[in-house]
Amino acid sequence: MAYTFLRHAREALFAFNQNISDSKILVELIEGLGLDGEKIVQQADSALGHQLLEEDFNLKDNLGVRGFPTIIMVNQEGQGIKIVGARAFDDYVRGLQQVLPEDRLQPKQTPAFADLLKQENLLFSKEVEVLYDLEHSQVGSFAEKELEAEDYQIHNLLGENYYTLKK
Repeated sequence: MAYTFLRHAREALFAFNQNISDSKILVELIEGLGLDGEKIVQQADSALGHQLLEEDFNLKDNLGVRGFPTIIMVNQEGQGIKIVGARAFDDYVRGLQQVLPEDRLQPKQTPAFADLLKQENLLFSKEVEVLYDLEHSQVGSFAEKELEAEDYQIHNLLGENYYTLKK
């Protein structure tokens, strides 16, 4: 659920230019997940919420996090690796191989476009390009082939198409 919240928050901010520091926007985002947005926002702004945030900042300092993003991978034996900054995919694979040398890493199967759209509710054309290894010009025909026309809608925001499910 945290992943879904973060995705929706990024979309609200970057795609739809909403102020996600506004408690009304946060409440809407949280309620979109089927939770009590008002209650959660109030708890986050409480003394306990601020204390927990401060504990997170202290943990960050104790782990030596100095850049964004910082990924810390630790195995069951407590051996770990820290990767700081935006890196290539292969760097993360090598990190996993270092902390899990005995395991054979297997990528997950790419989900069917229809299944992914049902899960995410909104996918930008660029996401479809990257995930399914398509050229920009191929996304429209790919969507027509993979999705039932009555199940989805195409929208456009600042020249970028995105796909949603019909309600």
